Amino acid sequence: MGASSSKEAGNGVCVDCDKSTQKDLPDENNAASKGNPCEKSYSKVTACMDINRGQISSCAREWDEFKECHAHFSQKKMNE
Repeated sequence: MGASSSKEAGNGVCVDCDKSTQKDLPDENNAASKGNPCEKSYSKVTACMDINRGQISSCAREWDEFKECHAHFSQKKMNE
């Protein structure tokens, strides 16, 4: 494990374990679902989270890209 792991911030405290900083996973009926517009970007989030053992801070870029896709998809849906 690398020295820059976000799991422990030098004092044994899990930085990403605080529920207030965790992001909710999408349900099966939204833009990240199979066949929907954000499926690809969410699969990148899932892969990153798997590689980084669930540490959100290590996947910030992937989450941001997914959020942009989701916001665009949600706005488009609202305008229909």
